[in-house]
Amino acid sequence: MRVMLLVTDFQRGGTPLRIARLARGLAVAGLEVHAGCLAPPGPVSGDLAAAGIPTFACHARGPHDLATFWRLTRHVRRLRPDLIHATLTHANVAARLAGLFEGIPVIGSTATIELERRWHGWAERVTGGLEQAHLVGSHVVAEHVVRAFRRPRQRVHVVPPSLDPWPQSVERRVARWTLGLPDDAFVVAWAGRFDPVKRLDLMVACAERLADIPAWFLLAGDGPQRPHVQRLLDHSPARSHVQLLGWRDDVPTILSAADAFLFPSLTEGMPNAVLEAMACGVAIVGSDIPALRELAGDEGRLRLVAGDDPADFAVALRQLRENETQRRTLAGRAATWACENLRFEATLAAIRRVYEHVLG
Repeated sequence: MRVMLLVTDFQRGGTPLRIARLARGLAVAGLEVHAGCLAPPGPVSGDLAAAGIPTFACHARGPHDLATFWRLTRHVRRLRPDLIHATLTHANVAARLAGLFEGIPVIGSTATIELERRWHGWAERVTGGLEQAHLVGSHVVAEHVVRAFRRPRQRVHVVPPSLDPWPQSVERRVARWTLGLPDDAFVVAWAGRFDPVKRLDLMVACAERLADIPAWFLLAGDGPQRPHVQRLLDHSPARSHVQLLGWRDDVPTILSAADAFLFPSLTEGMPNAVLEAMACGVAIVGSDIPALRELAGDEGRLRLVAGDDPADFAVALRQLRENETQRRTLAGRAATWACENLRFEATLAAIRRVYEHVLG
């Protein structure tokens, strides 16, 4: 089976990294995989090439570069995949049109519940009939796709989340020594792409409200909002206790050093960073949104905070600092669930079943 994986870009972030993991897993399972993006090549393109996965790029100059579609069509014509598996709206739409022109079945994917770009919903509704199946990573995203994109429920397939490789925790004291953190500090971690939807300004404001402890905030990642966050910190009383670490290969070490993981996103689908924090046994404070409610479950594996007031998030963190039993209980529930549910083999098998169903 020859599969073309297509995503909007290969910058470092949750979805491109997840697609890279899928590409490697499918290749190990014996499929011929070609991975590409609509944008110019990014850092993840290099990661894939180093792993022996052929890549391509359509070099889109922006979201309105219609010539991108024709460049994608040429790649499809050259590679002649058995199917195209696209992820994110721009890639979904382009893949559906290219598949229509070249007579190749298309599987679309939605990674998050998006509220800020309403035209994405319109584009998904208009072109959705050109695909044979739609993959999502959680039940709440499945409901969103059925409701907002008006996709037939029988064509929407929920793929179980997973981690690969499994994050390897290190001893807490060693992790703190590695990062230059005091043993007795209260450490709050975050990881991801610096994007407006992540509400990093709320995180800075939260750090300011915990300046009396003081709490150390470790922010691992990068993205378009980093200059904005840096400007906020330049004028913040908490600037000496908030570290912007950039993209890191040692996120499990950062999580091992943390007492809590703060995740105040406005919208999400199935966030990799939260899954990693759960696997590493870190107590999580997150925004009360559908995706995190699904991960929290009935037993309360996450501490959820409603609204957008930084003071409420700061109160939740302060309570975890003061109540070690509560902190350990949250962390233990999260770690137990992660160990029982986040198996990459299950993800891979579910996706292959959809591929075979579509081709059948």
